[in-house]
Amino acid sequence: MSRPPVTRTPGGRPRRTGRVRLASSAFRLRILVLAVAIMFSVLAVRAIQIQVVSAEAMAVQAAASMTVARDVPAQRGSITGRDGQVLALTEATVNVVADPSMIATNGKEPEAMRAADQAKAAVAPTEMASIIARHTGEDPGELEAKLRRVVAANADGVETPVRYVLLTKQLPATTWVALNAELSAGRYVGVFRESNPRRIYPMGTVASNIVGGMSEGKGLLGIEATRESDLAGRPGRETYETSPYGKIPLGNQTLTPAVDGKDLQLTIDPDLQWMAERRLAERVDEVGGNWGVAVVMDIETGELLSLANYPSFDSNDFGKAKTENLGNRAITAAYEPGSVQKVLTMASLLDAGLTTPDTTYAIGETVQVGDHHVSDAWRHGAVDVTTRGILVKSSNVGAITAARAMKPAVLRDYLRSFGLGTKTNLGLPGEAAGSVPAADMPSYQADSMAYGYGLSTTAVQMAAAVAAVANGGVYTEPTLIKAVGENGTWTPSVPPESHRVISEEASRQTVEMMEQRTMDSSKQLSIAGYRTGTKTGTARISGNGSGYQGQVASIIGVAPVEDPQVLVYVLIGRPDTMGAGLGMAGPVYRDLMSLALPRYGVQPRNDIVDTKLPLVKE
Repeated sequence: MSRPPVTRTPGGRPRRTGRVRLASSAFRLRILVLAVAIMFSVLAVRAIQIQVVSAEAMAVQAAASMTVARDVPAQRGSITGRDGQVLALTEATVNVVADPSMIATNGKEPEAMRAADQAKAAVAPTEMASIIARHTGEDPGELEAKLRRVVAANADGVETPVRYVLLTKQLPATTWVALNAELSAGRYVGVFRESNPRRIYPMGTVASNIVGGMSEGKGLLGIEATRESDLAGRPGRETYETSPYGKIPLGNQTLTPAVDGKDLQLTIDPDLQWMAERRLAERVDEVGGNWGVAVVMDIETGELLSLANYPSFDSNDFGKAKTENLGNRAITAAYEPGSVQKVLTMASLLDAGLTTPDTTYAIGETVQVGDHHVSDAWRHGAVDVTTRGILVKSSNVGAITAARAMKPAVLRDYLRSFGLGTKTNLGLPGEAAGSVPAADMPSYQADSMAYGYGLSTTAVQMAAAVAAVANGGVYTEPTLIKAVGENGTWTPSVPPESHRVISEEASRQTVEMMEQRTMDSSKQLSIAGYRTGTKTGTARISGNGSGYQGQVASIIGVAPVEDPQVLVYVLIGRPDTMGAGLGMAGPVYRDLMSLALPRYGVQPRNDIVDTKLPLVKE
């Protein structure tokens, strides 16, 4: 071995130059031991920090990383008819979702995957897609593509792991159980469920304009919307510890139970509703109408037995319907009632003692109202017509002449007491209030109001008003909700408010005058075995601007006359002014009244004698 050259110091001692020997082997060992001691000291300090100083925070962080919190959905309440037939119910269904990033690693950290894990993860999307497709009917190729999409670019173009993908929506819960069992048997991970109940309307279009529909889990139309808070209930909350293989059985768990929604029982008779909807649709199409409404009402209780609309929609798929058909025209369409209004005018005059059924009025061919002359649909010259005749013949001239005996403000007060100009608060969205002229209305408006013009109403308002006339003179608010169910117990709805409008005598006289209207058109209106009272009406519909556009033909009736229990009101709207209430709406009225009377226990009679009373003084 060569040695470095030797030099001498000024004192003559030799000095080596070049590489210097740092230390011996023992010295190097001491340095290594010191370094190791320092490293362990650092680790010890960190351990103390984790286990003592930050123990609680670290524990919380660790627990959070393995704790899942989710809402527990409440069961939405059902909607049934008065007989218990289901109109709306909720089916337990789920969305099936997946975590492709978890599937790609077989539920493990990438660095912890063994060869067997890698092999299983490679084929898992294909095998899982096949299993899921068998249970859901989805395309296996599309499912596999979703399961293999492990990363996706965010808004900044940076790729991030895909932790959520929707595979199928609203799968029946029983099907999910079978699907999950097969995935678990194969030890596949990364597929989960989300509660997404499906609302079902078993009767389709029946009462759809009443029941309504849902969107994005909330009521959007009809009762589903207005009673959302009752039907929806209150969701609960669940937290639990989980692992890649699911919930940890003995892990920490907390549960705040959901409060299920309330059930609603409607006053509607589903079978009668179905028949009313079908018959109404047939008739509207037959006469070239563009819409129709049929109301069937229990006179004594105010319960609506049917509230049919046409055109209508299927609550299961209301997205296909036209927007104008999604409401309920029986409460949203305000119109001038026409001659049906004369029932209220005559009843008010009778109650005020200003007329009797046999009081006669000398009328001419026309009567002046403001700057115009009003005539009758039936041709006549100068004639003496009875109050009864005014109603039966539907004399506009006679109604104006008779009503001039009453101050306009007083007649207005009667109409308001009958419920006109005020919402019924039936519980359906979009209800119109209608309108009644102000108390200081000009005389021409008072004249128009007397025979059904110059004011507006809805079908339900008018049905409730005439029901008050037939119910011994007592007005009862119309109702749609019969009872509310909670935890298996049904609570009847609070009885509707009621108040007297006219006397029992005025009620009886008016209904008997309506019976004479039935006799006057017995071939079209009479029902064997029953005494019925009717009134027809025809009114033009106001256009978007000035003037009129189309008309509403209607008929209203009550039965039996001796003890009125059922009311039927039918309206048909058409774009022109052809036809009248008797010919257009009469057949539907007769069919529905014929169905409703025996259905609700009104027994026919064999001792009915039709006695026609004077209409016009000879």
